[in-house]
Amino acid sequence: MATDEWKHCADWLVRCNILPEEHRATQANASAFDLAQALRDGVLICHLLNNLSPGSVDLKDFSQRPQLSQFLCLKNIRTFLQTCQTHFGLSPSDLFDPLDLFEVKDFRKVLNTLSKLSKTPIARRKCSGFPPEQTTPHRPSRRYTDEDEDIYGNLPDLALRHDLDDNEEIYDHVYQEDDDEIYEDLCRRRHRRESSVSELPPPVTKRDFCIKELHDTEKNYVEALRMIQTHFIKPLRDVIPPADRDVIFAHIEKLLEIHKKFQLELQEACVMGNKKIGEVFVKYKKSLLLYGNYCSDMPKAQEKLEDVLKRSENIRTQIEACEKKANEGKFKLRDLLHVPMQRVLKYHLLLRELIKQSGKTAEDKDSLQEGLEAMMDLSLYVNEVKRDNETLQLISEIQASIGDLQMYLPKTPANTTLKDYGRLQKDGELKVKNHTDNRVRIRYIFLFDKVMLMCKARMVDRLFSGESYSFKEAIILAVYKVHDQQPANRETQRRGEKWTSSFIMAKKDGSNAFTFFAKTEDTRAKWIDAIKLALENASPPQGINYVMHTFDKPTECSVCHKLLRGVFFQGYKCTDPGSDIAVHKECIGKPPNTGSRVPPIPARVIGRSPTHVQHRQVRALCNYSGTPSPGAGRPALSFQKDDVIKLLNNDAQWWKGLLNGDEGWFPSQLVQEENNPRIRRKPSYLDVKMKNGTPSIVSPPRPHSPANNVPYVNVDSDGMSSQLNVYKWFVGPMDRDTANRRLGNMPNGTFLIRVSENPGRRGELSLSIRYDNQVRHIRVEKNAEGLFYLADTKFFSSLPELVEFYQDNSLADSFPGVDTVLKFPFKSQAGGGANARILGYAEAVYDYAATATSQLSLCRGDKVAILSKTGSDKGWWKGEHCVTGKNGYFPLAYVRELDDD
Repeated sequence: MATDEWKHCADWLVRCNILPEEHRATQANASAFDLAQALRDGVLICHLLNNLSPGSVDLKDFSQRPQLSQFLCLKNIRTFLQTCQTHFGLSPSDLFDPLDLFEVKDFRKVLNTLSKLSKTPIARRKCSGFPPEQTTPHRPSRRYTDEDEDIYGNLPDLALRHDLDDNEEIYDHVYQEDDDEIYEDLCRRRHRRESSVSELPPPVTKRDFCIKELHDTEKNYVEALRMIQTHFIKPLRDVIPPADRDVIFAHIEKLLEIHKKFQLELQEACVMGNKKIGEVFVKYKKSLLLYGNYCSDMPKAQEKLEDVLKRSENIRTQIEACEKKANEGKFKLRDLLHVPMQRVLKYHLLLRELIKQSGKTAEDKDSLQEGLEAMMDLSLYVNEVKRDNETLQLISEIQASIGDLQMYLPKTPANTTLKDYGRLQKDGELKVKNHTDNRVRIRYIFLFDKVMLMCKARMVDRLFSGESYSFKEAIILAVYKVHDQQPANRETQRRGEKWTSSFIMAKKDGSNAFTFFAKTEDTRAKWIDAIKLALENASPPQGINYVMHTFDKPTECSVCHKLLRGVFFQGYKCTDPGSDIAVHKECIGKPPNTGSRVPPIPARVIGRSPTHVQHRQVRALCNYSGTPSPGAGRPALSFQKDDVIKLLNNDAQWWKGLLNGDEGWFPSQLVQEENNPRIRRKPSYLDVKMKNGTPSIVSPPRPHSPANNVPYVNVDSDGMSSQLNVYKWFVGPMDRDTANRRLGNMPNGTFLIRVSENPGRRGELSLSIRYDNQVRHIRVEKNAEGLFYLADTKFFSSLPELVEFYQDNSLADSFPGVDTVLKFPFKSQAGGGANARILGYAEAVYDYAATATSQLSLCRGDKVAILSKTGSDKGWWKGEHCVTGKNGYFPLAYVRELDDD
């Protein structure tokens, strides 16, 4: 059966340590699309090859964080296919086409390739392949049935409607790099082995243990740097040519000198207490900026090391002798060069734990907090340097793939390259109509902060070269405006017609325009969001006298004094004559902070869940187009007189609102409160009925009349309970108060269907969903024909069919004011009951302006539900904004975690 094929594949990937055992593709109610989603970006299948045969795929040959870029995802998939052929011996006929996976055009062929791979001699050394070998001697040839089409036939449509998954936590499950093991051995395990010779007294409290770990691991790290100097740099001084040696060991000896002094002062603070621990970290932050250079130069060091090992047998022999003498050959020099990066990213984690164990009354609490702030800022800076270097590599690859780009770029200074147009925001296929000739053409679009490139894709080789691109047109974003079109009508969306969702880019002087057509409404919306963000990045509305700028050395923000992040276009420079102001995007327009660098922590909100913001509606008294600017990196919300705006938040004279899907800030004096009792709804939607599309208040729910021949949805009497229990949204008997409590701390969009235990409705079904930071309850009804419905305009033959419909269609069609789809089944968030999805809540202590659509913008005081801390060592957490409901990444250095009490 087709079901067996993909389930056998999922099981094999678990056995290969690629998928975690609890991944949704392994669950009882999983579908083939769950597995396809996990594989579509090509990351896991490349890691699969390295798990089967270590080193078969060089980590630099594929993108481990493709961030939903089609260009990068296809590159990853092609790297996988090439390695299957060249290293594992698969024939070209065994390989699927890259789009068979990325667009899930033929998932059966993907499964066939993975099955062939699983049964190669190399893979069998790891674990047995799939499907399992048949024990019977004869078996009829495999024939595909209608059931196969049911399982695989709708996958391309599902791929259109669903973004690629954010597999961050799965990626961390499969990262089997040796870096952590090396760091553990050199710094932590040695610290435990040598604890008896520590300069510190025996630890007693948890704080003592934290200080001891901080002290001892730093001491061991200095010894690790000294080992590299003693056993590699000095012995190889006359073996490796000076130019090569300077690249391979760049910055190591300078780091050793810094850390010898740093370790002595840290030891004095830990042992004698003459200095506070936090003060030592603040003092050395500037010196530790050298790690930014170390990070930037690391790829060149690794490549140069590989080069000298290949070209000289004598050098290889000498380095292997050094490795054996240094650590008995346990770690290669290549691995040891990663240790400094591991160490610098541990400081903020160690200090965070020390603060936690020190308690709120610790004498050095403020000093430790300042030290933590410094190290979080350093960590974010170093990680963004690494990310920017990867981005520059991506931009270089894109430029190389567009062979004739140099001829057609607009007039620019000599030596201009694609990186001078900012970061890549989005790429993919759109249909484009040029209004000069009204012809519609398919184009591959690369959207950068300053320019949109329209290219024609040309297939060179489906496996080894992939696609190249012929440049056709460039839109300099600064001279264009994006105009939203009316969404495709619902009937068109229901029929699944493609290329019907459009938007327009028009030149500001009216001389030309382009209409872009996307495959789906969701894709169209994402392109518009990306274009608006690119425009905001390149021309920040809150400061026309600020321009994106690349700073040639580490620079602090003139306002918040945090480091500008990355290696190119790190921030904004003021163009006023004589000004040397350099700022983050979120700091444009703010006065310089001349006082404490760490702002006072906002008052803590008692309780773990975020404060509910009661949304109101306001009516515009006049037109507003962004002048005056809201400042603080906040986008303006433009509107016309008499527009009705949904109020999301307020900040003194500036209010935040939602209009036509756009969010932004505006002066509060330009609007007045809108009161419309006709559309007010009770807290429970159980008390509201829809009649001819108009909401009307009805009396509280009453028991169904016994005279009604149709039993209400009584799950037990219908014998459906065991069938529904497999769904992650069905919870069985649960009263209303319990539903309120269980959903109260969940992300917006989390839902469940329960069997009511409330008097008068016992045994009947209700849909409960968290929306707008409140829990709403909606009756699930059943008519005389046995069809399920929420409103008497749409009927379903089963509960799963009803749920599936509202996972793709907003409840607002039936219940105005509840404008959301069913997003998160309760059990998938709660792990069967405990609140495992939300790890806690954080509050922004600084403003942060997103520079990519995967990030969250924050204003100071905003609350975020923390969904993942997987990226802690990289300086980022994933969360859901408690007001807007948007999911994305935010820098942990800009928030403080709220207490559990």
